[in-house]
Amino acid sequence: MSINQNSGYGQAMLAAIHAVAGPVLGNIFVVMNEDDSDENNYQNMQDLFPVDYKGRIRFFTSLSNAYDATESNNNDIILIDGNSSHSQAMITVSKNRIHFIGMDGGGRLNSQGSKISTPATDVAASVAVIKNTGTRNTYKNLKIIQQGTNVAQTSGLIDEGEGTYVKNCEMEVNSLLTTVTQGVLFAGDTCHYEDCQVGNSTVYHDVSLQAPMTITPSGGATARYSYFVNCNFIQFTADTDSPCVQVLTAAGFIGWIAFQNCNFVNAKKGNGATAGGAMAAGVANAGTAGYLLFDNRCTSYNATAMVSASAYNMCAGTVGDTAAAGGVAVAGA
Repeated sequence: MSINQNSGYGQAMLAAIHAVAGPVLGNIFVVMNEDDSDENNYQNMQDLFPVDYKGRIRFFTSLSNAYDATESNNNDIILIDGNSSHSQAMITVSKNRIHFIGMDGGGRLNSQGSKISTPATDVAASVAVIKNTGTRNTYKNLKIIQQGTNVAQTSGLIDEGEGTYVKNCEMEVNSLLTTVTQGVLFAGDTCHYEDCQVGNSTVYHDVSLQAPMTITPSGGATARYSYFVNCNFIQFTADTDSPCVQVLTAAGFIGWIAFQNCNFVNAKKGNGATAGGAMAAGVANAGTAGYLLFDNRCTSYNATAMVSASAYNMCAGTVGDTAAAGGVAVAGA
């Protein structure tokens, strides 16, 4: 027997979905993997999200098709099931106020059940799994995995947007192990990343100057005035000049980017490999158009220094020990 939105069970399911979706009021679209069509939840979602009274499809087996159905600035929500991976070419999110939410229970720092990846084939155009260029888009409870083998497929997430909100997501590159890659290529404006993991300690990247996150201008956008809160940046390499976060150029960002309660980790061992010597710095900053701000809860592991010596790295508390009593930020040295 099918369920519907007016049945008691249907009402309970919709209430649970709206609780996960949060305080946004747009249309809801559901994405399930077609390989899971034998499962009860797949069938229930088909029943709960039929074609609506305007003829709009609400249930999809393709994430890109679901995105195509959304309306910019309408605060539409795409719910992505957390049972298996969704593999497809890069999605360019140029619309505004679209919310991608993984239905895996939420709250995870890593190993999210709602996985989005590129196919492990030579698809040069898929330079990232997701390229975000819109305004105030949201990504929650997702594992974003770049596994393409073309030399152009170097990023997990490219963020060139404004007001992006990323929470409880893991972003990584698990291919091109001898090419400079990054889990996040960040050029966002007034963005907020929270409770996220960038990089991992299981895939060994044997290449100089590779970093889990790179801050650099991209697509005409330049990073500025953004927060990274309670995030882990994980490197796994023997190259001591490969940091966890890297600013490539003097114009790499503008104003400030704040790191609060973040860890910068170079894994010594993992997956049977040895990472080797300590990183020269957890964060390597070549920017001169703004400041990287680190509060006194930020830490680094297996690194000679948490940040590179620069007047544009402002560290509070334990790192800026000459001003630790007052928590006044001082230049990294």
